[in-house]
Amino acid sequence: MKTSSSTAADTKTTGNHAPAPLSEKRQKRAGEILAAARQVFIEKGFQKAAVSEIAHRAGIAEGLIFRYFPTKRDLLHEVLSEMYEPLIRDVEEGFSRLQGLRARLRFIIWRHVRVYAETPGLARLVLHEVRTGPDYAGSGLHALQVRYTQFAQLALMDAVKDGELAAGVDTEAARAMLYGGLEHLMWPVLFGNQSVNVDAVTESYTNLMLHGLQATTPETGVEARLSRLESLFAAAERGKNA
Repeated sequence: MKTSSSTAADTKTTGNHAPAPLSEKRQKRAGEILAAARQVFIEKGFQKAAVSEIAHRAGIAEGLIFRYFPTKRDLLHEVLSEMYEPLIRDVEEGFSRLQGLRARLRFIIWRHVRVYAETPGLARLVLHEVRTGPDYAGSGLHALQVRYTQFAQLALMDAVKDGELAAGVDTEAARAMLYGGLEHLMWPVLFGNQSVNVDAVTESYTNLMLHGLQATTPETGVEARLSRLESLFAAAERGKNA
């Protein structure tokens, strides 16, 4: 199993020579460590996860792990990188083949809700322990999160340029609203063991985002717009619990 970014298992350095790939056997061992670490991190969380337990599940001595991953946090970052990289590729491919704000936002929302529905353990780990850490802002995982969420902002920026959205829309704020709102909606799924209807939440949340952002006619009063937003948010909640 090839890991997603460089670890001690990926290369070795001899003198002043360039790093050379290590054996397939060592690559396989790195994959076994990552698989065990993923299980333990999901079950115990990062703080309570013991390297000794990871080693036990991988069938190796504890000290051997540090020949592949210098610290437990390095191991966590590699586990989460293996989640992020294919997810980023998936979103990038979907984004590139779709046109128009609604189609793009709907796909981005649908794919993000699936993360909560299909990998709740990893999502809990990212939200509860990784993003709250003091070193998160300058970490590789923060960079991955920026890459992952950039497509929503690109869709919004293209929509402003194409006239689908009103000029002057704060696309960065809208991006933050999209992901922050979904995080709030999915909290009971992550920490309350509730199920989620992915398609229903996707449809209702896409409508919520678009009706909250699209320009309205002067005849549409503030109270009417607020009422519509409240109805859409209620529909999103019903879809989540369906």
